[in-house]
Amino acid sequence: MLLIPYFKDTTNPNWLQLSLFLCEGGQSIWSIPDTMTDKEIKKLLKDNGFPVLKLEHHDSTVYALIDRSKLSMSDFYQWDEINPNAVSESKDVWRTLQIPLALLSCPVFKEHFWKSARIPCCVTTLV
Repeated sequence: MLLIPYFKDTTNPNWLQLSLFLCEGGQSIWSIPDTMTDKEIKKLLKDNGFPVLKLEHHDSTVYALIDRSKLSMSDFYQWDEINPNAVSESKDVWRTLQIPLALLSCPVFKEHFWKSARIPCCVTTLV
């Protein structure tokens, strides 16, 4: 099962700022055993510094909405602090994406945006 911690910022009326926690230099999504319960997932997240607001299940992915106000971002790497093209880069990172709200309903934009961002398609459920 995949686990995607995330938070959103919609304070700007024209843009969605979506932050995802990704593994292996921002190239993959956290994988957890299919047998984990919500209680176990919340404990895992809490133990790793993620204050969870809620969990949502879609297909074989668990989306964990994180309380940004209680998250210590200085404890984590940011996307701009690593080289995502380095094969040896294995750091887990927060990757923030800026998405224009006016284009969210356009299927062509969505397809090209997610491909160019090199983010797995299961993330599109969040927007």
